Amino acid sequence: LIHFYKRSFQRCEMAKYYNTEHIHPFSWEHVCRAIFQRYPNPFASHVLSEDTVYREIINGSVLYSRRFLMKTNKIPKWGEKWLSGFARRVPLIEESYVDRVNRTITTYTRNVGLSNFMTVAEKVTYKECPENPDRTIAVKEAWVESRFYGLRSAIKNFGIERFKSNCVKATDGFNHVLEQLHTQQHNLSRIRQEKIEEFHHIRDQFKHQYREKTESLKEKSSQQWNNAKETAKKAAHMATAPSSLLAAEKED
Repeated sequence: LIHFYKRSFQRCEMAKYYNTEHIHPFSWEHVCRAIFQRYPNPFASHVLSEDTVYREIINGSVLYSRRFLMKTNKIPKWGEKWLSGFARRVPLIEESYVDRVNRTITTYTRNVGLSNFMTVAEKVTYKECPENPDRTIAVKEAWVESRFYGLRSAIKNFGIERFKSNCVKATDGFNHVLEQLHTQQHNLSRIRQEKIEEFHHIRDQFKHQYREKTESLKEKSSQQWNNAKETAKKAAHMATAPSSLLAAEKED
């Protein structure tokens, strides 16, 4: 695993080390939902592809993922004379651990190509900001080593400077994705609320129409019943009228 590879850099005095902290103005839960949606973004045009090759749940609470990334490999101008034969693309392996119990996300990344030129192991730990739960701290670390004798020091310095620059781009790119996801979720929530309100409005209309129809049917039924009673009375009166007339003739 990459964390074993990273530990070897910690023990190696020849590797150049750098660390920094960046802030994402979003909650840890939001960062957790977006961690595998970092690419593509306008700040990561150097990331050509990404593929998830393995995933499992560890101890019932940690999501482990292994991904394969392909990125462009920019050669420094001062090294083009000696390094022109190196590939312009470099494959990388990223391993990540999403721990919902301890509320941390840890990613380990290293290149699996061009290791003779430069090997870079990166670690990023995302954790909730203690002072503000709506912010997430990203602790970024890098170990850079080179086997290219004669230019080792220059290559390691180049690797660290490129890591510093890429850290800023990575933060800006991830914040862009986080903002997009936040906007998308906000719009979905708004649409869901609008649909719920529309449903309630339609339901109330149906209730009102049903109530009006029910009242109309009751009124019509009552009127028909009254008409029927009047008709029955008239029929009964007409039935008794000849008998009264015959009795009057007999008396005469």
